Amino acid sequence: MNIVDPTSDRRISRRRVLTALGAGLAATAAAPSLIARAQQAGAPRRKVTGTMVLATWGGRYSKAMKDVFLTPFSQETGVTPQTVDAPGGFVPMLQAQAKAGNVTWDLIDCGESDSLFLLDNGLIQPLPADVKADLVAAVGEQHVADHGISFAAFGWVIATNRATAKKIPKTPAEFFDLQAFPGRRTMYGEDQLTGVLYALQADGVERKQLYPPDLDRAYRKLDKIKPGVNVWWRTGDQSQQVLRDKEVDMGLLWDGRAAGVIDQGLDLELSFEGSPISRDLFVVPTKAPNAAAAFEFLRWYATHPAEGGKWIQAMGYGVANPKAYEFVPEKIAMRNAYYPPNFAKGFLINARWTAQHRAELVKRWTQWLSQ
Repeated sequence: MNIVDPTSDRRISRRRVLTALGAGLAATAAAPSLIARAQQAGAPRRKVTGTMVLATWGGRYSKAMKDVFLTPFSQETGVTPQTVDAPGGFVPMLQAQAKAGNVTWDLIDCGESDSLFLLDNGLIQPLPADVKADLVAAVGEQHVADHGISFAAFGWVIATNRATAKKIPKTPAEFFDLQAFPGRRTMYGEDQLTGVLYALQADGVERKQLYPPDLDRAYRKLDKIKPGVNVWWRTGDQSQQVLRDKEVDMGLLWDGRAAGVIDQGLDLELSFEGSPISRDLFVVPTKAPNAAAAFEFLRWYATHPAEGGKWIQAMGYGVANPKAYEFVPEKIAMRNAYYPPNFAKGFLINARWTAQHRAELVKRWTQWLSQ
């Protein structure tokens, strides 16, 4: 059976984003007493043993996963964690394991659309009721799906160069207003949905009413901003370069890329108003050999915000527990879409709808951009 991954573009984005994020693991600035209280607030540990195999993204990402999460989890529980690098291969590799009757993974960190495909095909399991209840109690219902918990989230941001822009747009409506907010703009040329979601909000659609998107309405609004877009960026590197080189004054960027430009010395104003947010989920295969350890890891991850703070500083991606940002310097937290004040201004992308309509979205966007 040939499978077309509905999130191949998102996966490429992740790999590109990783190349621009800061190096090394940053130590948390929180006081030891605060960390201790956070750890003590976690759910009581259950007795688990054996080896837990996590399939993840590889490279520096896997190293950070081991250093920040897996090593302290092992020290506290006695479980022996292992990682398997499978960037872009979660769906076909788990399919092959299941077909051979030899599932070797206990936990997967994959994009939400991939996780829904795996769930629909019986390859991962819903969360047991007691596990889900513990996770919801720790991080809130919006960060827990029926089959997993949020991890490695990233969002979009309106980024404006304070030195070159005459006026700074703070909302989608202002970004789309070429007369009141003049300036050279950049948007994502490989987009199929983000521009649509921003356009609808610019046209007055409330966030709760965005799905299913009214594509005709969105493209009428996109027609109005198209003449003001000087660069349709194709890679994360390019999105940064056009701002650094002052080819544009403002643009829609991934939050990690915008943060990278700030680190490189550019004075950017960031607005997360209307930010579409994507996420991975930690999920457990249906026939995981050590599902008990995997579910205990989910509880551990949800109730250890100090480690979440280290991850945010190391990799730039958001974690499920909002308290993790108490362990992150505010200037860094403010640049992340999952930071609670920013998250309140945005929304989670409907991964199921997006996967189901991806072909239609790609076709229409490609045709529109080429006109």
